Amino acid sequence: MAFIRRIKKKDAVYLAEVESYRQDGKVKQRVLRYVGKEIEGAAVRRIRSDGIGVVSAKQYLDYKILHDIALKLGLPKLLGKASGHILLLVYAQLLSRKSIYKLPDYLEQTCVKEILGLKKLVSKDLYEALDWLEELDFAEVENHIFDALSEQRNERKALVLDITDTYFSGSQADWKARKGKDGKYEKLIQISLAVTKEEGFPILHKMHEGNIGNTMIFKDTLADARLKNFDIIIIDRGMICKESIADLKMINQKVITGLRLHSYFKETYISKIDREQIFQPAYKVKLKNTEVYVQDFDYEGGKLLAIYNPELETAKRQHAMLNEQNYNPDEAKYMGYSLIFHSTGLSNDQVVKMYFEKDIVEKAYRDLKSSVNLHPVRKYSMSHVRAHVKICYLAYAILTYIQYKLKPKQISALNALEQLQPIYKVTLESKENKFRWEKTVTLKKIQDKILALLECSV
Repeated sequence: MAFIRRIKKKDAVYLAEVESYRQDGKVKQRVLRYVGKEIEGAAVRRIRSDGIGVVSAKQYLDYKILHDIALKLGLPKLLGKASGHILLLVYAQLLSRKSIYKLPDYLEQTCVKEILGLKKLVSKDLYEALDWLEELDFAEVENHIFDALSEQRNERKALVLDITDTYFSGSQADWKARKGKDGKYEKLIQISLAVTKEEGFPILHKMHEGNIGNTMIFKDTLADARLKNFDIIIIDRGMICKESIADLKMINQKVITGLRLHSYFKETYISKIDREQIFQPAYKVKLKNTEVYVQDFDYEGGKLLAIYNPELETAKRQHAMLNEQNYNPDEAKYMGYSLIFHSTGLSNDQVVKMYFEKDIVEKAYRDLKSSVNLHPVRKYSMSHVRAHVKICYLAYAILTYIQYKLKPKQISALNALEQLQPIYKVTLESKENKFRWEKTVTLKKIQDKILALLECSV
């Protein structure tokens, strides 16, 4: 009977298949073949290089890293029994952008099933995962995600709240089509999103019908107690009214918000500004790409800031002159002005910079619509539309974690995923004995650096 024997030669230990036989009344052994080597107590097979074949090569490391981040954020536990299929949709939202019915075939080219521990993958399971996600208490999921992100950096000073809209293919919506930001008339959904000002960590989101006004959306979102954990809420123009300012004052919530330049503000405040007076160094505020001049007024228990931007006035005057039918001399004196209201007690300089340099939420929406592929929503059931938005929210949370970790080396999250995409896991087979093993493609320096920053491994 053949068996494996350890044979020590100098400093190495070889493994050989041997058998016993009897000769001249004595038991002897002969080597049938050498099968490998013992390294640090583990057996390593001996394989002839000319007898190796490639069984498969599957996209690996980008999916592996996304799952590692999801584990760090606690997503598998939060998402319950359907977590594997939900996370598969989250990762695919970032990496493949395939429709659900095309995903099963496409993902056979990746290691995502093995990473998530899924035995099979059919589109029916993915649709059922959307139904499961829609039934979850997603506010609890958002809270846990934000707590996990806050362990990286705790931001409580200011959040930015804004609203975007996107088209969708749903047939169950009973509201009318309306004009979107790009000028098209179709059915829309609106999404309000709150993120931290510095890192853009997601705090919460809400989805609304396409025909609800921004002020109503703001009131609904403000009712969420989670927003009150921050010192200051920064809101874009058009989301707040005088009544909302009074509501914020009652709950002692500090706010910085843009206001529309209505006739009341023009006549009551802007018309009283002495242009020669405001055009002085004491009123100047330097922003990233321009300079503005600011004069403040008392208003509703806070401050109303009238901001004059000479470059904006020049651009508006040139546009008006080219379109003579829209040129109104009486309105020309208000060109270049915009308004901010705040109740923070901060200086004009601080408030203006916080408001005009609040591009973090705009970047968040850009990521949602481009990197995460929110726009347009190609779902027909309204419950699936809502679940799709939640999938995008989860994908954005993972993206912000990666972005934060890579910030010291100024590597973007998207660039990192692109760098990791070529790292495949290859399954090899010995033609001689059909033994199979897996090998990951050798990493480049930039890929090693990304893994180190993310505190992840191959």
